[in-house]
Amino acid sequence: MDTGERRIPPAVPLLAALIFAGGVALWPGGGDADGSAVQASAELSADELEVSTPPRVNSRSARLTEKVKGLIRGALGEAVALGAKREDVQVSVLVKELGVDGDLVEVDSDKSLKPASNMKLATTAAALALLGGEAMFETTVWANVAPADGQIAGDLVVRAGADPLFDAGLEGAVRPLIAPVIEDLRAAGVERVTGDLVLDLGTYQEAHPAPGWPSPGQHFKDYCALSSGFTANAGCVSIFITPSGSLGPATVEVLPLGHGAKVEFDVATLKPGEVLETHAVVRPDLIKVWGEIPQDVRRFRSRFAHPDPVGLFGAVFRSALHEGGVAIDGVTRLQRDAQAGHLLARLERPVAGALAAINTDSNNAVADQLFLKVGADISGEGDRDGAARAASEFFSSLGVSAEGYRQIDGSGLSRNNRISAR
Repeated sequence: MDTGERRIPPAVPLLAALIFAGGVALWPGGGDADGSAVQASAELSADELEVSTPPRVNSRSARLTEKVKGLIRGALGEAVALGAKREDVQVSVLVKELGVDGDLVEVDSDKSLKPASNMKLATTAAALALLGGEAMFETTVWANVAPADGQIAGDLVVRAGADPLFDAGLEGAVRPLIAPVIEDLRAAGVERVTGDLVLDLGTYQEAHPAPGWPSPGQHFKDYCALSSGFTANAGCVSIFITPSGSLGPATVEVLPLGHGAKVEFDVATLKPGEVLETHAVVRPDLIKVWGEIPQDVRRFRSRFAHPDPVGLFGAVFRSALHEGGVAIDGVTRLQRDAQAGHLLARLERPVAGALAAINTDSNNAVADQLFLKVGADISGEGDRDGAARAASEFFSSLGVSAEGYRQIDGSGLSRNNRISAR
């Protein structure tokens, strides 16, 4: 999850996959192991260059492989000295030079290991290829009767599209993302809905942990946020604590607005230099925050998984409509395949816009939302099984061996995920 990774400009393009203790790293690099670039002679013809390229790589391969093995031995020695069991540490390496046949470095590259968050690379690769670079998360809003005289004398139906409704720059706010829907409804003259707000999941799964996820004791953590056809703020509640300038009670803000829970907080302000300690409980009906924050901590932010991301979406969406001048008389309820023939609004947000959250910030819930969209759009099933089947068929179509590949979720959080460096 390190976002400060140094990028190495490529000289000779390399593609390297490393699995160390179950983690995969992918990086561009260039040249030899000592940093020197390797270039073909300009005197060779195109045919001669094509024939001579594989031997050039093979002549380097043994030397580079031994250097990598030496690095591995050194790292393993350090790990054992720190208390690791040698049998618990597995290493798998594959380095290939783009456009060149054969392996440049290979160490147990077919060994199937736990990829952890690097499974996100498989998720996004499959999603971009299968959905296309211009693909959109699409959430649509319908009425089961046509609007008349400023109202809908029936239900307002929202169809799921797996949009995480998350923008890191908004720090947990969701209403700006929903604003286009409100504009469309007001443009259609809708001010009141006499019926219910119906959330239609379609083929999308209900929110639940994946097999192999961490124990329930960790499910409140943001990295365990649940995914479904509907969610908001990537299934999390963002809490901001600001100390008082007079050592009084700190200020607590909870986003997204309209979350629907009662908020209780008791956070004291301490003198500068004292210890920060905060705690929170997040339930659909209650968000409780307590602890202490020193004055020299200007603003403290934390994120917690909401136990019901679909319910969170419904509450936030309904609140945003109310603030935007669209009242709903009825309740909020779930109904699959709800009948509604009048399209009123279409919320579209680019899939490509989620890639930074997934592959730079390693946001698990956003990756899982994209994974579910792949399942819904490609397999016709918006669940993890449908998504895994679509991804597996895609990699097979490229000639990538499915042996040792098993994808349980889009994030890599499941300990049941498996992939090889190759």
